[in-house]
Amino acid sequence: MNLRQLSIFCAVCEEMSFTRAAKRLYMTQPAVSHVIAGLERETGCVLFDRISRGIHLTGAGRAFYEKAARIVELMGDLERSPGELDFASPLRIGSSITIANVFLPDILHAFSASFATPVSVGVDTARHNTERLLANEIDAALIEGAVTDSRLVARPFSSFTIAAVCAPSYPGPRSVSPTALMRETLLLREKGSSVRELFDSAMMLHGLVAKPAWTSVDSQALVAAAKSGLGVSILPEVLIERELAAGELKRVHIRGMQLKNINYTVYHKDKYLSPPLAGFLEIAGRSKGGARR
Repeated sequence: MNLRQLSIFCAVCEEMSFTRAAKRLYMTQPAVSHVIAGLERETGCVLFDRISRGIHLTGAGRAFYEKAARIVELMGDLERSPGELDFASPLRIGSSITIANVFLPDILHAFSASFATPVSVGVDTARHNTERLLANEIDAALIEGAVTDSRLVARPFSSFTIAAVCAPSYPGPRSVSPTALMRETLLLREKGSSVRELFDSAMMLHGLVAKPAWTSVDSQALVAAAKSGLGVSILPEVLIERELAAGELKRVHIRGMQLKNINYTVYHKDKYLSPPLAGFLEIAGRSKGGARR
């Protein structure tokens, strides 16, 4: 059974005549009759009653027509508008947490101004977004920190400074060496997050390993803990601009160390870049982000 047979069957149903269907399809009447007879053999059902030199759908024929007509209509839609499929399919985007807070809203606003394509977003760690890209579970990702997998294309689009901060009431010093920082009560992101990996790598260069009192997947939980005077947190400055400006948090200078994360648009090197996906990557590549709202 194939689409040609179904199209001929539907034409016969709509014309209720082998002769008129043949004329409409630029076929001979015997050829149309042969196709219908073949369908009846394949389905094991009589699809038409031949009564008084006319044809009428049987009960099985009516049920078969309902299904066949939907198939033929869907195929017609595909043939008439193949290019529209690129724009109708949802774009699946992964994002790191800080990027989702600072950059992604403006990127999506600019994207929606040019494309009607729906977008679904999943916010996760850089490591998990990388895994999802490799599994083709998302189309592209906005990731903080270095991307080393050769199967992925990573293009930098922005960066932000990572700061050590604490509450004004916190009793620790405001300028410390990396070694002295390890003696403070540390409030850190979880392992696997780009901020944590950057911090741990910087500490390893000094032969140090952080042993945090707190770990959290939620940066805002760390902001709240630091504001409460519970310890020193390592956070992207773009997330705490408001708290720093209001004096709710103070910077702790780490002598001889400056931490900066670079943000990347990332996609699989073998990924088909549909017009919406290419447009999203271009818009994201121009983004510089904005202040936290």
